[in-house]
This record gives sequence, structure tokens and C-alpha cells, in this order.
Amino acid sequence: MNIFSEVKEHLTARQAAEYYGLKVKRNGTACCPFHDDKHPSMKIDRNYHCFACGVGGDVIDYVSRMFGLSQYDAALKLIEDFVLPVDVKKNEGLNAQEKERIRKEKAEQKRIMHIQERFEKWCSQTVDILKNCISEIDSVNHFLIGKPPDIIFSEDYAQMLHAEPVINYWLDILCVGEVSERRDFFLKDRKKVEEIAGKVCTGRKRIMGCSRGSA
Repeated sequence: MNIFSEVKEHLTARQAAEYYGLKVKRNGTACCPFHDDKHPSMKIDRNYHCFACGVGGDVIDYVSRMFGLSQYDAALKLIEDFVLPVDVKKNEGLNAQEKERIRKEKAEQKRIMHIQERFEKWCSQTVDILKNCISEIDSVNHFLIGKPPDIIFSEDYAQMLHAEPVINYWLDILCVGEVSERRDFFLKDRKKVEEIAGKVCTGRKRIMGCSRGSA
């Protein structure tokens, strides 16, 4: 029996999760710690599975994901933290297949972390872009007070007014939406953000330029 099997013989995912601070309800559900979970969407006992973000696995996988460790280092952490009667030295001689599996796991974890970092960076940058769009629309609203009807009822201004509720909707998704909503937004509408932001910026410049020329 290898180190992974021995650890799983002694511990369940729920025992480890509760030890590391997860609050589990009597029915075995909990708010998933791996995404912004406002309602319990994780089922956890011997293994765990989140029905919202899709992550799942055994006790070693849980600790690996929670602390950003390889499966082997997660097993060592559990042995140390729970003082498990597992002979680590006996397991040091991992065979080539197990070593390759650990190497692939580390590479996959790095890949996932890189994707997550890029996604979070995009979300943050997009919030700034959309807030700037709202600010530009507000500046045009104030700038057009008392201006001639041909400027007020321009195509540029109509596009900006049409874009405003869409921008506010996107901001709601990015600021208070579920992770799944933000991911869908990223996959489906990120190019639309660039398109609308460009139209708002161009429209503001044209409207204010026309206003100055008519003054």
C-alpha cells in the first residue's frame, strides 16, 4: 500500500476539511472554498464534490487544492498535521509511474493557477474599463445640458444611452456575480466589452467636439 492509499485509509475529505476550517452542515453540505460560494453547493464526506464549480476528489486532492500543494506534499501534510501512523520513509521510493503522475499533477496545477491569474486580471481590468465608460457617459450627459437638439439627438449619444444599461449589467456580474457567471461573461462577451468601450470613447470625443464647434 502506497502513501496515498494509507492516508485515505485513515482520513475522509470531511475530516480534513473541518480540521482546516470548513464549516460543514449536518447534511454534509458546505459553501465551497474554491469559488465565491454564497449558498452551500459542496457535498463532502469521504470524498467531496462541488455542484457549482465542478471541483471534486478525495481527501488528498482537497488538501492539495486548498494549499496549492502536489498530491505527495498534501499527503505529507496530512500525515504531519493528523499525526498519522504512516511510515513516510517506506514510501520515499516512489516508482517511476508515481513520480511521473506527481510531475504531471504539478504541471497541471501551475497551468490552472496561470489561467486563474489571467482570468482574475481580466476581470479587474474590465471593471476599470466599464467604470470608465459610465464616467464618460455621465460626462456627456452633463455636457449636453442646453446644447442644440441636433447634437443631443445624435446617433453617437443614442448608442451611449443604449450601452449604459448593458455596461451596468456587466459590472453587476463582475462585482457581485457568481464565478460561473463571470466565466460565462469572459467566454461569450469579452470582445463586446472592447467594442462598446471603443464606441463610448469615440462617441464622447465626437459629441464634445461637435458641442465645442457649435458653441
